[in-house]
Amino acid sequence: MSVNPAMLRDLRAAVAELSAYEGRLTLQDATPELLRELDQGLVLARRLVSAAANRPVTGCRTHATGPVDAEGGGCLLCNTRRRAATATPPEDVPVEDVLAAIAERGREEAVRRYGPRPVTRALATAGRRTTSSLPPEHRQEPTGD
Repeated sequence: MSVNPAMLRDLRAAVAELSAYEGRLTLQDATPELLRELDQGLVLARRLVSAAANRPVTGCRTHATGPVDAEGGGCLLCNTRRRAATATPPEDVPVEDVLAAIAERGREEAVRRYGPRPVTRALATAGRRTTSSLPPEHRQEPTGD
């Protein structure tokens, strides 16, 4: 494998710039700004090494060699987790739809799809695993049959 000479020159420059931080990392001089600059230099050097080695670049400290998110850029694993955390499940889902999803795919999949609140409401409405902590409109009182 041969490395692009221009890329190698850029990598050498980035590493040389990083070595200049060695003398500046003292208790008195290690400010948050200096550490951010150092971090940016490390990220650049890491990207240049990955590019020179023809490896995908995630830019992620946890999954540096992990899969790249072609859609959003960066780490596919972290971006998927981030998207899932910010996705808001619909709250006004018909109880019948939630119960059908529970019957077909199981409770965990229904929670993933609709969220915990609609699943709990649907189960309580259907009389399964009812809890008294639900609002009165979602509780089903025992019938005594």
